[in-house]
Amino acid sequence: MRRRKKTPLLIGILLAVVLLGGLAFFVADKLFFTEDEPVEVTRVDPKQEFIELLAGHAQQIQEQEGILTSITLAQAILESNWGNSGLATEGRNLFGIKGRYQNDSITMPTQEYENDKWITVDAAFRKYPTWFESLDDHASLFLKGTSWDKDKYHEVVQAKDHRTAANALQKSGYATDPGYAAKLIDLIEQRNLQAYDKIYDTIISKKAMKETGSPMLTKDTTIWSSPPRTKGAKKTNDLAKYGTGKVEIVQEMKTENGSWYQIKSGSKMLGWVNKDVIRIKTL
Repeated sequence: MRRRKKTPLLIGILLAVVLLGGLAFFVADKLFFTEDEPVEVTRVDPKQEFIELLAGHAQQIQEQEGILTSITLAQAILESNWGNSGLATEGRNLFGIKGRYQNDSITMPTQEYENDKWITVDAAFRKYPTWFESLDDHASLFLKGTSWDKDKYHEVVQAKDHRTAANALQKSGYATDPGYAAKLIDLIEQRNLQAYDKIYDTIISKKAMKETGSPMLTKDTTIWSSPPRTKGAKKTNDLAKYGTGKVEIVQEMKTENGSWYQIKSGSKMLGWVNKDVIRIKTL
């Protein structure tokens, strides 16, 4: 008696295994794997870059002379079309100040509002080495005024808020555009430029201390002359330079930006560090 061949049966079993395996993989794929999520591409805002490029220098001017940073930034944006105007790119002149700077100038067409209409004329404008000299010269104009009126921009310099400053600028005759103040105010409030007028954080509290601690070098160990965003604050050193040896805490200051310890090592006063950098030693 001949034995029946088992080949068809084996083939059927193999096909069933393959099919079941494929089905199992399909189910597992749906249960445990997800489609690749789209990658979010971070786009740089060139307008915000322009603001950040000028803001630090404008705040230095405010600290020294009192001219609001928001006004400086808004005028620079409006006058130079975000730094893209021909005068801004070729002459590094952000504010359309006419004349010569260190005996250098550039002639450009400009629009003037005369007799209730706009006209285009050619004029000589000051040419600067960089935008920062343009900021400085703009501040100098506000502080010194003109040859015929030294107090021309006095109210602008004395203003404590951007709306008062913008209206004072309009009143002074800085620009011939009748809507100049409104444009500045809208720009400042749309881009929240008034936030840059607050140069320093408010000091919430300050108290003397007499504690001993050790640095945690895994944190930000920058040493400051005064807590960041307070008057006179500068990076002076790095606590990592002194290792993990004990330090004395002599004072604590709380600001809007955090809590800070003033520390010393031996007889040497080191400065201020973030409170989280120091672990206070307890008995």
